[in-house]
Order: sequence, then C-alpha cells, then structure tokens
Amino acid sequence: MKIKIYNNTDTINSDVEDMIQNLTLFAKDRFGFQAHPSLHLNSDVENAEDTLGKTGYYDPNNMEIHIFVDGRHDKDILRSIAHELVHHWQNEQGMLGDQGYSGPGYAQKNPHLRKMEKEAYLKGNMCFRDWEDSYKATNYNERGNIMSLKEWKNQKLNEKLMKKWFGVIKENNNIEEEVVEESDNVNEEEVVEESENVNEEEVVEETANVNEEELEESTDTAQLEEKIFNAVMAVLKGK
Repeated sequence: MKIKIYNNTDTINSDVEDMIQNLTLFAKDRFGFQAHPSLHLNSDVENAEDTLGKTGYYDPNNMEIHIFVDGRHDKDILRSIAHELVHHWQNEQGMLGDQGYSGPGYAQKNPHLRKMEKEAYLKGNMCFRDWEDSYKATNYNERGNIMSLKEWKNQKLNEKLMKKWFGVIKENNNIEEEVVEESDNVNEEEVVEESENVNEEEVVEETANVNEEELEESTDTAQLEEKIFNAVMAVLKGK
C-alpha cells in the first residue's frame, strides 16, 4: 500500500515522489506503524522567506504529515518526512494523546513532548541515513562515484565499434588486440593497408561532425555505430 501524496507544489517531481514512497515503506518496516498517514507537500512563499519558518508538522487527529518545500533541497525534504513518520508511529502507540501543554516552546516546557521530539530527531535522522545508504546501494549511484551515463555509453559504443571494425577492445584502460573472424566481404589486410594511408587528423575532423548532443540523446546504439562508421568510411573512400 502506498502513502497518499497531495503534491501542492510545482517543484516536487515524480522521481522524488517515488523516493518518498520507498522511504515510507522502509520506515514502516522499521517502526511497525500500521496505517499510512497522508502526506501534504505544501508551498508557502511567505513561510519560506522566514529564516526560522516551519519545515513541517504532524497532525495526529487526522494522521496527516505536512511538509513545506519552497527553497529546500529534496534531500532535506525527505529527512523532514522521516522525522514526521516517527511522530506518526508515536501517535499509533498512543504517545501523542492529551499530554498537556503543546503551545509555543512545548519542546522546552513539556517534558513528555520534549522526549517525543528527541526520539523523532534521533530515530528519524538515523532511519533516513540508513534508508539513504541502502537506497544508493540498490537503486541509485551519486554522480562522481561512478562514471557518468555519457561516459558509460561512449565507452560501450567505442568497444562495439572497435570490436566490429578493427578487432580491438578497450578494457580497463588498456587496449588489447583480439583475434576477429575474417569478414565475409572485407579483406582484413586491404583494410589495414588502406587505414595506413589515412591521415589521422582527417578522421578526427570527420568524426567530429557527428553532433555530440545526438550521441547523448539517442538511445539507438546501432544508429550511433552507423554514423561514426560512415564518417570513417567516407575518409577511406576519399583516399
């Protein structure tokens, strides 16, 4: 069962909503709350301009989590949700009933509610940290920790082209020669002889004409191979 999200903003996209669902399930498994609260993502420009404005709150009577999102990093929003999910669990456990004073400064004036806040900060933050680490390990890789998607695509494309046309694969930053079956239509010795006469700068110039944005945006690997191969063959034919 998914948490009901009321997205009243223009800044939270579907990817973040998917993360919210994943985080909620993680918290449910950890804390054991039974019912899902509803989540309201709110925009309040005036509140956002207040340095000490609200970031979120939990309504125990309606089991609603309200999060203010303007000007905040997505990760910070997720952390706030984890905090409020602890309050939701506390509510199901009967810890947030009529517990006395709950007005301004309740965290300093009401010992019980102070204890509830301490628990929400500790368990909420650690829940978020554990969820974040497990999520990265299974679903997500931060940019910079691994090669970028563009780098990966270029490497795979380069490997396929080199293997198909020249019998060379670039692997682990070392160029290793491989024995390639002789093509039915192309005499390998003739290709090598022709390639020796090709000015390297001309090949680079021709391949540079393949628009980089097209390489990034296209998902058709075969089409990319064809573009680069045609550019190389154009130089060979010109000789």
